[in-house]
Amino acid sequence: MRFINFAWWTIYIIIAIILQKFVHGVDFLLPGLIVALQERKIVQFLIVIVSFILIQEGTGTMPFGNIFLWYFVVIIFFYAWQWFFEVESFIFILLLSIALSISHYLIISILSDIQDIYINSRELQDECVYQVFITPLMWHLANYLRKGIRRAA
Repeated sequence: MRFINFAWWTIYIIIAIILQKFVHGVDFLLPGLIVALQERKIVQFLIVIVSFILIQEGTGTMPFGNIFLWYFVVIIFFYAWQWFFEVESFIFILLLSIALSISHYLIISILSDIQDIYINSRELQDECVYQVFITPLMWHLANYLRKGIRRAA
């Protein structure tokens, strides 16, 4: 990765972490992961996903890798649906965020039962609804800001 690309991702991560502090339960790194998938640069994607997983697992409250599972679902949905939609269309991102929010709810529910951790299901539902609306907005902003970086990198 070039320095400007590295700097962009570093700033994105810092902003996402700050936003996650204020909106509990919403993954602001997820739109960046989608952007990294769309750019189809394997080295960049691997660095981004490993960084995101380490950050989320390190700051998370569950002892087992729910973020690892969820990001794996992101990759599966992205590549499965790319045949039906243009990957940079807003409809694709909206449908992807709906599917990912549902899968997030299921993953957290199942893992909390397995690990015997109490999860407030109403609060989890609210977080998933917020994720549905925040992901397309953050993706649009990140995608727009990445356009200049894509040409330079």
